[in-house]
Amino acid sequence: MMMNPHINNNNKGGFKNTRQRAARLLGGLTVTAALMTLSGLFSCSPSTKSISLPAAMSSSALSYKVSQNPDKDNEVYLESTTIGAIPFWDFGSGTSTNQYDTIIFPFSGDYTIHYSVSSAGGFVPGDSTVIHVSNTDLSYLTDPSWSYIAGETGKTWVLDMSKPIGWYGADYPKHNGSADDWSWHPDYAGNEWVMTNRDYGSMHFDLDNGKNYSVTSIAETGTTTTKTGAFDINTSTGMIKLIGAELLYGGDYHSQVSNWQNICILDMSETSITLGVWRDQSSEGTCWIGFTYKLQQ
Repeated sequence: MMMNPHINNNNKGGFKNTRQRAARLLGGLTVTAALMTLSGLFSCSPSTKSISLPAAMSSSALSYKVSQNPDKDNEVYLESTTIGAIPFWDFGSGTSTNQYDTIIFPFSGDYTIHYSVSSAGGFVPGDSTVIHVSNTDLSYLTDPSWSYIAGETGKTWVLDMSKPIGWYGADYPKHNGSADDWSWHPDYAGNEWVMTNRDYGSMHFDLDNGKNYSVTSIAETGTTTTKTGAFDINTSTGMIKLIGAELLYGGDYHSQVSNWQNICILDMSETSITLGVWRDQSSEGTCWIGFTYKLQQ
């Protein structure tokens, strides 16, 4: 039997799209098996082939354990005992797909740990466990960035108007020597165009029974606005996450950045920090805009 060449030509695009959708749907099948099945769909053979996906796992089949170190309940142990599935733990400050994992909660309080799995039949949401941490133990925060930004009793930062702003390539935080590993952070003297020399406000970080953050912004009109929230540092990536409030900044740059809460650590010491936001809304292209801060006197 010969196929109508006009029908065959008109369905080239449709066949390709259908093949792509089916390949995603069939997941566990090999590419060869998927193509053989699709060939049957578009051939003149009257035979029909059906493929059955695995049944979804019941949430009642999920099994896991959450326990704490009896001597230091800041240390929480996760164990997935569900057979034939990949665990997905969500503990608020992060996630894990490990069968066994140890999570540290430095601060006292109640925390909710959500457990779900990915199985052959799809994603299965599971149950949650609430744990209680009795005492705050800052000895778990061993990376120096915690001390640099918050110290033992908290730190308040203001823009350093001697060099308030600079621009950095995408690879500057990696210092890998690529073409995007560049920076231009001029002195304010001679570059007053970058922003007006005035008081833009302050931001405060502390670890007083939590990762606390607040920012007080002063508008050009003198209006003061204060917002409070929290922060977290991913020490492996050098990123700071602000929650509930944005980064303190100066100048007319807010419209050039879509996210003022995902912050890159560009440079940091006990008395000076440079924090970057990703410029992604400017016709001049993408890069980090870095603001330099000093301790408030």
